Formats: sequence, structure tokens, C-alpha cells
Amino acid sequence: MSDLLSVEGLHQSYGERCVLRVDGFRLQEGRITALVGPNGAGKSTFLRVINLLEKPAGGEIVYWDGSRLSSLGRRDRRKLSREMAMIFQDPLPFRRTVRENLAYGLKVRRLSRAEREARVEEMLHRLDLLEYAERAAHTLSGGEAQKMALGRAMILRPRLLLLDEPLSNLDLPSRRELLRLISELVREDGVTVLYVSHDYHEVLEIADVLAVLVDGELLQVGEPGEVFARPRSEQVASFLGSENLLEGVIERRVEEMGVIRVGRAELEAVCDLPAGSRVKVLVHPEEVVLLPPGEGAGSARNSLAARVMEVRDMGSLVRVTMDCGFPLVAHVTRASREIMGIRPGSEFTAALKATSLHVMPFSGRS
Repeated sequence: MSDLLSVEGLHQSYGERCVLRVDGFRLQEGRITALVGPNGAGKSTFLRVINLLEKPAGGEIVYWDGSRLSSLGRRDRRKLSREMAMIFQDPLPFRRTVRENLAYGLKVRRLSRAEREARVEEMLHRLDLLEYAERAAHTLSGGEAQKMALGRAMILRPRLLLLDEPLSNLDLPSRRELLRLISELVREDGVTVLYVSHDYHEVLEIADVLAVLVDGELLQVGEPGEVFARPRSEQVASFLGSENLLEGVIERRVEEMGVIRVGRAELEAVCDLPAGSRVKVLVHPEEVVLLPPGEGAGSARNSLAARVMEVRDMGSLVRVTMDCGFPLVAHVTRASREIMGIRPGSEFTAALKATSLHVMPFSGRS
């Protein structure tokens, strides 16, 4: 997979405050990369710098044609800008019809009338907006207006599409429809996407790559499943909503295993940190297996006496909070809850495989 652009040592400051520090980043061509992080993390600043809307304090971006940000002339900037499109939270419709909104960028680029009309007609069909074509754009609903904004960007046939929280003002049905359209259009057209959001749930179903930005620093980039299963730091795990992020100390090592004191219990986990290390241990709720008291845990190295403290429905799953000498959350099916009689006060054995525990150095912040 080739890179569309690469970032080296990029940083941005506003006055004395440094808001962005990206030592290295590569945007893979033809893929959807989700850039997630809390509000104020520097995500929008990163987009604006890439899109040549803001000049960074330092660093370099190498674009697909080999041009470098630090040496761009006016003509080169204009050429690159024409190959990028950006969609914001607010669709910012012109006070014209939907058809005229879609055609505007093509007119600015001086495409022939016949070419403009053909592209607009095609985009109206692809977005299912044909019946709205002659409506004033400012009268559209939020979801319809953002669909039009997507069309206004995609009709330009960009090489790179930048999305800055485009769903944040929409209701759930509109968000789902727009996500589907984004995925369909960009994959059909082979467009590379950098999608910014503070809500990682929003983009997981369409993202090929997940990048986590916290306090202006790019902490981890990888396939979404790998980032979730093996976060590189407790800051990443915390942002991604890990429910079982336990603090402990490695008491001793047994071959490739670390024996970790967590609360009143000991856990065995595969790790390479030395004895005495303070750590955070990530245990995904779906990796916790509940068994009747006294039943063998099979191949699981960790077998803990567990008392149920709380049971809460989560749609198709049930969230079970237990006291195992430390608080531990498990996710079980609704059928399992009924069959096993899981309720507050009931007692079970919680089984955890050593390979399902992910151990990270303790940083003192989350």
C-alpha cells in the first residue's frame, strides 16, 4: 500500500501554547483513516495544515506529487488545493438551489456547461437528492444539507477528502445514512480519506486505519482491531473507553509471564516488563468468562472468585460488574444471564487467559 502523503516533525503553536506535535505520520492511499481524540486534541488543526489553510510553526509534509510543504510556491499550493476537498461540521450551503450548490465548484474550475450538468446529474442520483435538486439549499434538513456538502466535495473528484466532524450535528439515522454514503462514494471513486472525530464509535465501521491524537500528540496508528486490542499506552486505552483498566505492580516473573498484584488478587499475564514495574492491565470485558463457583477454568491461567455487584442491560449484551479483589466488568449475552442466574449478590468464578491481558507501563496519567 503506497502513501498519499507523509508528515515529518510537524508542530504548531498558538502563542506560547503548542497544540500539535506529530513526529511521523503516513496517510495510505485509497484507505479511510480515522483520526480520533478528545476535544481540543489538535485534530482540526492537523487537517487545516494538511489542507494548506494554516501554516505550521515547523515540520514537513510531503505530498503525492513529491512537493514539500516547506517549499511550496503559489502555483504549487493552488494545484494541490484543487486536489483536496474538505467537509466541516456545518455544511455551509450557498443561498442557491441544491443543483447550483453542486455545480458551484465545477463552475469555478471552468468546466464546460455540458460537463457540469452531467456531473451534477450523476451526483444527484448517487446521493438520492434528485427530488431536492431545485430546492433552496438553506431549507434542507441537517442530514440532507450534509449529504449535499458531501456531493459538493466529491463532485470535484478529489484525490484527498478531509472530514472534520461531519456528523456531530446530526441525529442517529442521519449519521448512519451519511456514513454509508461516505464509505460507498469514496471506495467507488478510490478517494483517500482522513476523517476527524472525537467519537471513535462513529467511524469504526468504515475506518481502515485508526490514529489516536491526545494533547496534540499522535500516540498510536494501526488497524482499528489492533489498536483496541493492544493500545500502546494507558492514555490510548482510556480514550478508547476500556472498561477494565487496572493498576498493579509486577511482583515477580515466571519465564515469559509476569505475576501482577492487582488489589487483593494476583494475575498472570504475558509481558516483558521487569519485576517491580508499576503497570496498567487492560482486560476487555468480552475476554472475561464466567463459570459456576469451583468449576475449573480450563486453559485460563487466572481463576478468580467473583461476587456480582451490578447487572445492566446493553441491548443484546449484559454488563456485569463484579468484585474480584478489584472491580472487574464482563459482557455476557442475555441468554447467559438467564441460564446462569446472574444477579447482584450471586457468586461465580471469573476466568482470564494470560494472553488476553494486555500490560502497559504505568504513566501516572490517563
